[in-house]
Amino acid sequence: MARHSCDNAKIAELLAIAGDTARPPLTKAFRRASRRAFLWPDEAADLVQKGRSLTELPGIGPYLEKIIGRWIDDPPATPKPPEIRKAFLTLVQARAMIAQKTAWLKELKGDLQMHSEWSDGSSPIREMAAEANRRGYEYIAITDHAKGLKIAGGIDEKQLQHQPP
Repeated sequence: MARHSCDNAKIAELLAIAGDTARPPLTKAFRRASRRAFLWPDEAADLVQKGRSLTELPGIGPYLEKIIGRWIDDPPATPKPPEIRKAFLTLVQARAMIAQKTAWLKELKGDLQMHSEWSDGSSPIREMAAEANRRGYEYIAITDHAKGLKIAGGIDEKQLQHQPP
């Protein structure tokens, strides 16, 4: 993982700050992108360096791509994040840490936030349970979104009844 002066964590904070002053509907776009930046599989700066589009990243459209591109080219100063966003790791950072400390993986006992294909995940519950078993997990929790969050594929009562036992 290359170190960048404008890594995904800094971009997430800049997006959150921009969301505080943007007008709707941009407010939601900035805030959604800010949350998703922590889960981007690649550093945004790496994509730019490789000539790839930032719109490959979840939550990023052409408008935000331009803004983030400017931040990557000329990183602005970023204030310390508020306590609620302090010390978050991005997916890229977490993977790098685990790669350095592979013994940590053996100590994982389960996963308490998993989404199935019934929500915004991609696997059936049986497959998820089988994979958890293969990994030696003692427990998992399926946390599919409910109907109140339709944008994330939330399920309603009828769909819930159709899930296999």
